[in-house]
Amino acid sequence: MNKLILLISMFVSVSFYSDTEELQINTSSQENSNTIKEPYEIQFRTEKLKNDLYNLIITMELQKGAHYVSPNSKGDYSGVFAMNLEENKQLQMNGKFSENPLSKESTDPWRGSPVNFVRENTTHTQQFTIEAKDDFEVSGWIQFTIEPRCTLEKIHFKITQKSGVLDIQKLATKN
Repeated sequence: MNKLILLISMFVSVSFYSDTEELQINTSSQENSNTIKEPYEIQFRTEKLKNDLYNLIITMELQKGAHYVSPNSKGDYSGVFAMNLEENKQLQMNGKFSENPLSKESTDPWRGSPVNFVRENTTHTQQFTIEAKDDFEVSGWIQFTIEPRCTLEKIHFKITQKSGVLDIQKLATKN
């Protein structure tokens, strides 16, 4: 009887050890799949020009092969790099995005029409004026389609002013 109990406990121990080892392997695989690197990195910052005039500077760093349609592209394209702000009275965007380096016009392989694809690390700059002297918070997002993955990306941010100090933060992605 003692041998039977010993044999059963050894089997349970070996079985538990095997399951634990397999679980660790699966957990490791899940961690690797959750840390897939995006085909781009986006950074936000502001720059004071004078008085209440500022630049919103968005830096896009692209991985090899990644690209998106420039905000300066002519034509009717969905997924063009664009910015949206919630309705507010605190700040006003001025003009259009500038782009450095400038994207080059090429032929869209799907439509056969001209398009400006951004294919290298690029800085997009948008001037804005602060209309308020008091503290405020304004939310917005950048939206674009990243190729060749063909996914619509929506990156949320907020611009705040507290005690006269202006700040911009990229917000966590909402799933």
